[in-house]
Amino acid sequence: MNEKYESPKGIDLFCESIVNTTYEDLSEDNIRIFKDRLLDMVGCIFGGAIVEENDFLEERYRDWGGKPEAAVFASDGLRLPLPNAAMLNAIKARSNDYGNMLFKVRGDAMPSHMGETLIPMSLTLADHLGVSGKELIVNDVAGENIAGRLLYSLPVRWPVDMLLVSSAAAAVASRYYKLDAEQTKAALSFAATNCTDPANSYFDYSQEVYLHNGVSARAGIMCAEYAKGGWKGLEDPYYGNGGLISQRVKDGNYPELYETIFEDLGQVYYTECAFKISPGGIPMTAAALAGRQIHQMLLDKYGKIDAESIEAVHFYGAKNIYHHYYANPFTLRNHLNALFAYRFAVTCSALYGNVSVATVQTSAIQQDTELVRLAEGATMETYEPEGGAPMVKAVFVMKDGSTLEAEQNFMVMERYPEKEELIAKFMDQFNAYGKLPAANAEKIIELADRIEEVEDMREFTELLHN
Repeated sequence: MNEKYESPKGIDLFCESIVNTTYEDLSEDNIRIFKDRLLDMVGCIFGGAIVEENDFLEERYRDWGGKPEAAVFASDGLRLPLPNAAMLNAIKARSNDYGNMLFKVRGDAMPSHMGETLIPMSLTLADHLGVSGKELIVNDVAGENIAGRLLYSLPVRWPVDMLLVSSAAAAVASRYYKLDAEQTKAALSFAATNCTDPANSYFDYSQEVYLHNGVSARAGIMCAEYAKGGWKGLEDPYYGNGGLISQRVKDGNYPELYETIFEDLGQVYYTECAFKISPGGIPMTAAALAGRQIHQMLLDKYGKIDAESIEAVHFYGAKNIYHHYYANPFTLRNHLNALFAYRFAVTCSALYGNVSVATVQTSAIQQDTELVRLAEGATMETYEPEGGAPMVKAVFVMKDGSTLEAEQNFMVMERYPEKEELIAKFMDQFNAYGKLPAANAEKIIELADRIEEVEDMREFTELLHN
């Protein structure tokens, strides 16, 4: 062990990096990817605003009241105390599980759900404080980079990544609060020791799956407040005695990859860098694309989409891909079940050409009897693709006795989208919200692409609510 990384020296280096990173330290890719993610997450806020199960939230928080410090986006101009506004904005951003995710650190792709907390929280803080676009970018990247490195060091990364979301939020919030390195470590300490893990929510289709992102946003702000107020934290909340990560390492404080996470600190900055093409977990990508292929086959063969002409849907996944809750039957006929069911994604995409935020809502699902018939009756099995490739396959059996078959590589989920795809995804969600003029969408797209030039982020955030 290099002594300069021994606990707590390593975490001290992290905190110094959070505090000292400047815009000039970032790469062109850091800035480009952040701008794409900014547009993507703003779209997800609009898309999340139509989730019926969340309708009571704003009214409840309005009733509770408090100082109108920051905007609740995709609302009728509601302003709430800063932590509450940040929480509601992050809940919206995660509600359709449509956000960007997935760190790639030192070549390893790692599932994560941090941007759905960090970007809405940052926009809420920016609306409150009036920071510049450059500050928005560097605050996010400096904090997120540390979370990605912590995640990389974990011996088992998923679903433990969920435990680091509040840490990432505290790191980002510390930048907005202009904390020094020691205060930043205290903020991280409170975040690490009070984090939550919503992993079982996926299996049980509970709203905790996105409440977690909202609570983490609020926690990040509160942790920064506690540190600014003078509270002291642990010497090393991650690798020290009883630390968040050391608890998960057999026979010691340090995971095998511990030293590697410091080697290019201050030179390379890691953030999430993958985007979803449809609502639901990123492993759903291949299922949705296979359904899109079937959709085109139906059009080519029959000239139209007639759900009643489809007898049955069969979905197959290679043994070497994720299954877990995604392989569960589609039986609840609701929003959350649809977000995490391969059988719904492939069926919905085959009928409509994609899975949109509109088609995945509970009331829309329950009104679509043919979609429900096919998705509920769909089967799911494993198979062995040629050469052992990680693949999925959809087979649609038609009532005329014919079959249509489509296959997709599961790892398509890591493909970086074209700008036009990101804009189309944004517009689909903006239009689904439907309460703002088209001019707002045009301006959001334009400003997101040059956000580093914006002097006061309130020029941007004022476009996000009625």
